[in-house]
Amino acid sequence: MIKTPPAAAFPKLTTHRNLLLPNTLAHIGIQTPLTGFLTKEVPLQWIVLGCIIPDIPWIVQRILHTIADIDPVALHLYATTQASLVYCLILSLALAMLTRNSRTIFLVLAMNSLFHLLIDATQIKWGNGVNLLVPFSWKTLHLNLFWPEHFSSYLLTGIGLLTLLLHWQKAIHCDLNLQRPNPAKIFCLITCLVLYLFSPPLLTDRAYEANTHYSKTLSSPKTRAGMTVALDRAKYSAETHTLRSYSGEQFKVANPPPLKSSILSIRGRFLDEVTLELSDYHLHRPYRDPASYAGLLLALLFWIHSLVHHKPLRTSCRSTQ
Repeated sequence: MIKTPPAAAFPKLTTHRNLLLPNTLAHIGIQTPLTGFLTKEVPLQWIVLGCIIPDIPWIVQRILHTIADIDPVALHLYATTQASLVYCLILSLALAMLTRNSRTIFLVLAMNSLFHLLIDATQIKWGNGVNLLVPFSWKTLHLNLFWPEHFSSYLLTGIGLLTLLLHWQKAIHCDLNLQRPNPAKIFCLITCLVLYLFSPPLLTDRAYEANTHYSKTLSSPKTRAGMTVALDRAKYSAETHTLRSYSGEQFKVANPPPLKSSILSIRGRFLDEVTLELSDYHLHRPYRDPASYAGLLLALLFWIHSLVHHKPLRTSCRSTQ
């Protein structure tokens, strides 16, 4: 049982009254008009898909955590690699091979992947962040402008929801540019998918040695006493005064904050192999994940509905206006 320290020993609660948001719906709300400034003839479906591409590795990671016994640190580094810009471009190129106007669709998917990553980089994410330049650099990009939640996120999420709902009926009747790929496009598609799926493990050792997202620290219990660490969205148990990191390990908190069980981002240092002393923490509200799940579900339904109604060359689309 950890003895509760006096109030002066509590870590500092970090709060910032800032303005940004990114859940899936908010990305759609921001990136649709941004794309509209550059091109007017691309169906909304491809813009929505481009908004989601950088999140696909993290979606798959959550699924695999529940159905397979995989080393969580290795899986995290695999997803980190796939979520980089280069791998987003590889997947964008693969998807573009399924269309007639592959160049335009690739540019829209690539552009929205880049928008997504840059918007994510504006967030404050202790122990996490955007690894934009993988495999050339494993430095995590942090602009540290905003926490992921604020009242303004409701507004921007609402804009994303309205964007989908207001354009839904028109967009499902637009030509999606889908086309059975020729042999050259099939070769490109398969090559891109092989690279996307099977090359990340060749790079994860470099990510580990760079201590990306504190992966090496979390995997080295014998040497981490005295080392600093930061954890993004760790589960805190008020009953046991423990934090669970993405590595799956639970750490005792020497100076537990006066909170109920919640989701915290923390900074601190290891006192020994299993005990953390927090220097400060940020309490996350429960709103962001449900908003992202709702956005992903709506995006999936939007694409399914569009494919059911799809008739090539029916009409061009100005879905971003």
